[in-house]
Amino acid sequence: MNNLRLHPLAVILALMLVAASGLSGQVSAQERLARALALEQNGQEEQAIAAIQGLLDSKSLEAFETGQAWDVLGLAYQNRRDFSSAQHAFEQSLRILENMPAHARAYGMALDNFGELLMALGQPEEAGRIQEKALHVFEKTNDHASVAIVCSNLAGLAFSQKQVRRGRKYLDRAQKEAQLASLDDDNLAAISSMRGWLGVMEGDAVGAVAAYQVALDLWRKRHGEQHPLTGWGYVLLGDAKAAAGELTSALADMRTGLAIIERTQGRQDERYLTAEIGYADVLERSGARAEAAQLKTEAERELQKLHRAQCDGCTISAAAFR
Repeated sequence: MNNLRLHPLAVILALMLVAASGLSGQVSAQERLARALALEQNGQEEQAIAAIQGLLDSKSLEAFETGQAWDVLGLAYQNRRDFSSAQHAFEQSLRILENMPAHARAYGMALDNFGELLMALGQPEEAGRIQEKALHVFEKTNDHASVAIVCSNLAGLAFSQKQVRRGRKYLDRAQKEAQLASLDDDNLAAISSMRGWLGVMEGDAVGAVAAYQVALDLWRKRHGEQHPLTGWGYVLLGDAKAAAGELTSALADMRTGLAIIERTQGRQDERYLTAEIGYADVLERSGARAEAAQLKTEAERELQKLHRAQCDGCTISAAAFR
């Protein structure tokens, strides 16, 4: 869910553009890379991929910029659910950036991004090792914002494995680090949604509803009503309301979220199918058992097909775990 968060490359590239203002050719390549990053962040993956591939083919980038370009390319492919291509791009980025101690921040974020890919591939142990490695990189550079982001991701990883105490530890640190940094609404929403997840796991339905409402408000503020994250926010809020016994309101929120995700991502989207399964569970609790069973069976079947197609033949390089 964090793969649309603000990437520190946006800040790095902005600084590079200012520093290189006297070098017209270099500025041109950097500007093209910055525009490609903006395309990726705005959900325009196809355009971002074409732009970055053109830059890489032109060989007009310096080594550091090439490492950045591969990282952004990995993000774009991951958002498109092309996990095999995303893996290749992230590994290319890591090979370049790991040998550039002066650019530790970019290396750390490439590690974190690769860790999120591994999580999506169903490899939580490997994902944890990679994201812990990213955390150590950011700790050495005293980068509070990036530490907050990675700790939030590690909290989600722990919660997905039902390691509540471990997840709470990372989440508490993410919130403390966030107070020392300036985070955008996406990252603040991600931390709040983790607090909601913790509330659900600990049986604090009221606290979960409040946390998910904050996350939804932040996503709506940043992206508007018609955006996948906003739709997902409605689904999460509805699920928490169901845990609190507010079934009518829960179903309404989840229907709103499903409609937004369908309009923005389509029905053959992992987030849509996952949300549909959650909606079916709440629907069953409301008494509509036959409708819920059919909906859940179909969604689970489509989700399994999607997972099989997403990364046929993906193999993770051992070099990433050094």
